Amino acid sequence: MVYHSRTREYSAPCVRLNSFNSSQDPLFVIDGVPTTTTLNSLNMNDIESMQVLKDAASASIYGSRAANGVIIITTKHGKKGSKLNVDFSANLTAQFYNSQSMMKLCNTSEYATAMAQAALNDGLDPVAYAHNYGLDLNASTGRTIKAYDPASKSYKTYTVNGAYDGYINAKKTMRLSDTDWLDEISRTGFMQNYDLSLSGATDKFTGLFSAGYKKNDGILKYSNFENFSARFNSTYNVNKIVSVGENATVTYSKQVNSAPMENALKMSPTVPVYEEDGTTFAGPVGGMSDRQNPLREMYMNRDNALKIWRVFGNAYVDVKPLKGLVLRSNFGLDYYHSFVRSMNHTFKSDIVNNDIPSTTLTAHDDVRWTWSNTANYNFKIARDHDFTVLAGMELHKQTVEDMGAYAQSFVIEDKDYMWPDAATGIERATGIGSGYSLASFFGKVDYNWQDLILASFTIRRDGSSRFGKNNRYGNFPAATLGYRLSKNLKANWIDDLKIRASWGKTGNQEISNTARYGLYVADYGLDRVTSTAYDLYRQGTGVFPSGFRATQTANDNLKWETTIQYNVGADFSLLSQELYGSVDAYIKDVKDMLISPAFLGAVGEGGSTWSNGPSLRNVGMEASVGYRHITKYGLRYDVTANIDFFRNKVTYLPSTTTGSYAHTMKENLVQSKKPYGSIVGYVVDGLFQNSEEAKASGQPNARVGGLKYADLDHSGTIDAKDQTWIFDPVPDFNWGLNVQLGYKNFDLSMFFQGVCGVDVYNNQKFQTDFWSLTDAGSNKGNRMLGAWTEDNTSSKIPALTTNNTGDEGRASTYFVEHGNWMKLRTLQLGYNFSDSLLKKLHMTSARVYVSGQNLFTWKSSSFTISDPENPNWAYPHSSSVSFGLQLSF
Repeated sequence: MVYHSRTREYSAPCVRLNSFNSSQDPLFVIDGVPTTTTLNSLNMNDIESMQVLKDAASASIYGSRAANGVIIITTKHGKKGSKLNVDFSANLTAQFYNSQSMMKLCNTSEYATAMAQAALNDGLDPVAYAHNYGLDLNASTGRTIKAYDPASKSYKTYTVNGAYDGYINAKKTMRLSDTDWLDEISRTGFMQNYDLSLSGATDKFTGLFSAGYKKNDGILKYSNFENFSARFNSTYNVNKIVSVGENATVTYSKQVNSAPMENALKMSPTVPVYEEDGTTFAGPVGGMSDRQNPLREMYMNRDNALKIWRVFGNAYVDVKPLKGLVLRSNFGLDYYHSFVRSMNHTFKSDIVNNDIPSTTLTAHDDVRWTWSNTANYNFKIARDHDFTVLAGMELHKQTVEDMGAYAQSFVIEDKDYMWPDAATGIERATGIGSGYSLASFFGKVDYNWQDLILASFTIRRDGSSRFGKNNRYGNFPAATLGYRLSKNLKANWIDDLKIRASWGKTGNQEISNTARYGLYVADYGLDRVTSTAYDLYRQGTGVFPSGFRATQTANDNLKWETTIQYNVGADFSLLSQELYGSVDAYIKDVKDMLISPAFLGAVGEGGSTWSNGPSLRNVGMEASVGYRHITKYGLRYDVTANIDFFRNKVTYLPSTTTGSYAHTMKENLVQSKKPYGSIVGYVVDGLFQNSEEAKASGQPNARVGGLKYADLDHSGTIDAKDQTWIFDPVPDFNWGLNVQLGYKNFDLSMFFQGVCGVDVYNNQKFQTDFWSLTDAGSNKGNRMLGAWTEDNTSSKIPALTTNNTGDEGRASTYFVEHGNWMKLRTLQLGYNFSDSLLKKLHMTSARVYVSGQNLFTWKSSSFTISDPENPNWAYPHSSSVSFGLQLSF
């Protein structure tokens, strides 16, 4: 695999794959309504129970969208026989940075030291070089720094100040500063949650109403999130035969997001936040990259709120004409509407500026409905043979409409004025609609003999409009068999012991709604290569008539991607249910993967097409074990541990697609038996210690103190043939530990999570270990202060340089780190008020608690990255402390 770019960043992909291209998110089934949309709008306090279905046999009844597993959520209802119940909870959370997860940046003195060292290493005059970035290293007053000079083999001392009498720009509006940009954009975030629910039930009616409010002022300044939610669940028994019900929730949220993290980590500390007038936002100067002032970005983005309405729910009718027979008709609706107005204001920050104010409006409507009709019949043959038969059909339809508008040039830059109708410049509108339909027919038979033998068989036929007419429908069967050994074992210490095996096939259709079509666009761009506008009438001016160009080739033979999964497992409960757990092993084969591979430029327009291609195999095992007990002193404890591991490999790649995925000169993913997500690159064999070693290496542009790449083919030169597999995205195993303790009215819980034997491609090394790989004028991590010099030859960090002639940003083992990590995800201490106090207050329960999230991270010394879960520029994981109150009446 040959890389031509000078700097290439990687992130470890999701490797527990069901498909190369489709989403890896599971299907959520909430009160019988399927959805793959985010659960941000679901009030967690409304959840009664949650069940996870991972094997194909149990998930197959939910059809094609269940290829990545199913999470079944049931919300709360009024409980029969209960009076009016009132539940209230409140929570206040403080959020802050976890210093363990933050990159350690250079201050101004360290930044100038690294700059001077890079120049000296290249034989440049540090004073002249630094002047390009607004620094004077010959100042009479300022910060004193030292850098090693390889020419004189001694340290040189410099005094750092602004290049223009203490200023870093010629206009003398920005003084040399020592800005901590991360601190400037941050604050302690506070989040508050309030939830109230009313529920009750009679013989004919059950009902629940809940309302929730959440507000989160994030740890980034000017960022916030606000959410209102309301839910009403009810059932009504019309008579002994007919009952009706509904579950409905309405939510509204408003949020202001900003993503200045990369700019905050890379903006030079020498730049002040404001110019000398105290109001104009400062910006980069001279040779610095044209990076945005992150605080200005956030401030000017403060009114660009994303507003979302969501209506989610279902209504159903149950008819019970015979004993054991239930006929149900269920209609579910998932409506999502979002709107955002993004205003782009004018500003001047030295070399970075914007002279044209503009506004962009974006509206998105997504309507999904599901209508299912089922018949469920439970009956017995003789006395011991219990059957449940389910048959049904389901229709699903999604309609998506996107509308947009853009306008520029406004006389007044005010949030109440900057609407497109007020613009005096260019205006344009955009819009598109899409959607798809599913039609499904399914049946299921469950069999139970004396609670000893349990069996189930499912068949489902799905048809999707996303596929061509030749392969629109697919059939997906599944079967499972269980045997309860404990029924025949005469051991008092065995409470329950069941073994099970299953096999199932599911389909995947998570591709573009237009994947099967041939697509064309009219392109009025200025690019002569792609523009479809021509002066056919030789008018010489004005708007030319346009033709069309192909962007995608049709494929009527496109068919379902198929997952075939085999599972074996056991569930046990021993010692009066004190010891419990489960073990599962699985093989998952994914065939006819839906892909849109890269194509040769010689193919020309319309070369892109969706097709079926690669195959993938996942093999893995999951196990959990728990022990719960109450001591004679009243201490309650419940400790659960789980571990899982998996391996995957690509088992088939069509010859037309092998070049689209990682490969060496000799082998592709299939031939190498490497997992998907593996990376090819060079092996770093230390650093060049002297010029003779560099010259004899056969490595182009090798330099003293630079990365030395291994000559794997022993050809005497370093080229693409020396690349090999350097990165395996699959960890050895993952684990978790959940501890629940209780004594009298106190309770304590802890949850730890960890990964062992994991490779991380550390993209932050581009910024922490090199001066030249990324923007030379940007800030750096202070690791580079320990870089190699002739006075520090034991260092493993390459010598600093102002250029990258050696192409040291290429994929190599230098950026791959292997190790283990563990995090304390949750720690919570709670207290339940005594029954005597509750009786006096006419309450049924009351609890207060304090909890912390992401409080501690441990990682092996082989990780130089701050946070193994964040090797790029994503926002660092925050820590938080919460105080809460839960009341019931």
